[in-house]
Amino acid sequence: MIGKHSTTRRVISSKLNQAVPTGTSCERWRKSIAARRARAKAISAQKAYEQALEKDANASDALAGIVNTYLSQNQPQKAITRIQTQLAKQPGNSNYHFLLGAVLFNNKDLKGGAGELQRAVDLDKSNAEAEIKLGQVQTAQGQVDQAISTYQNYVRDNPRDIRFYILTGELYESKKDWEKAKDMYQKVLQIQPDNPLASNNLAYVMLQEGGNVDMALSMAQVARRGMPQSANAADTLGWAYYKKGAYASALDLFKEAVKLNKDNSDEAVFHYHLGLAYSKTDQRNLAKQQFERALKINPSFSDADDARRLLSE
Repeated sequence: MIGKHSTTRRVISSKLNQAVPTGTSCERWRKSIAARRARAKAISAQKAYEQALEKDANASDALAGIVNTYLSQNQPQKAITRIQTQLAKQPGNSNYHFLLGAVLFNNKDLKGGAGELQRAVDLDKSNAEAEIKLGQVQTAQGQVDQAISTYQNYVRDNPRDIRFYILTGELYESKKDWEKAKDMYQKVLQIQPDNPLASNNLAYVMLQEGGNVDMALSMAQVARRGMPQSANAADTLGWAYYKKGAYASALDLFKEAVKLNKDNSDEAVFHYHLGLAYSKTDQRNLAKQQFERALKINPSFSDADDARRLLSE
């Protein structure tokens, strides 16, 4: 009896070993199972979203769920078509126009995205997300002044929405209009005195325009405490120390900024600042490496000409 049962167990074990792959094939099998489960979950969720829309044609969250499912499957055209179908039923839904505009923008259709986002704003002046996205599309189209106007129009009726002051300040920074940028960040700090992002941006603007370094340093410290994982906050505090001549402290913070950076548009500036700090601490070869790295990342970043000059010396 024991022997018979033992043989049965061996037979079952052998069949299991044949059924479950091992090694590389096992990993493929597991990924295949995971993919099937994900697809099944997505189909189930999509059915639930469609049922919600049948009950309420203005169920924006349900349509957003369907769209996100298509986008997660890399099917943007299906997402666009589904939104357009729903808009044919509810053309006055601001959120649906916002959703279509956002998907078109992400799909590189700037003109179409701008048109839909403008319709969303026209239908609902309080649709802040549509206003923000419209400004982003206008900026991508090179219409920075129009984007500033979009944000300013919104903030007139919503004077305590600090997001729009920060966004407008950043656009003024891109134009090197330091005074207007400062004004935007100061308005944020009047509403939220310890706001770390506004503190960081205002400190950087002050340092760029030759303002009070000690005041900028204090604000940069507030920003660093509030955003310890921010590459920008580390860089701004480092820049304040650099302006004060505390090059060793600046060097450590610039290294931290480079370390913390994750696909930041200011990456070239971080390396440039690190190069400056290396230069001030008599580490010329390391400085050269950083200047070269900055120019490789972005040959036309804001301080590119100075980086080239320093490399030629």
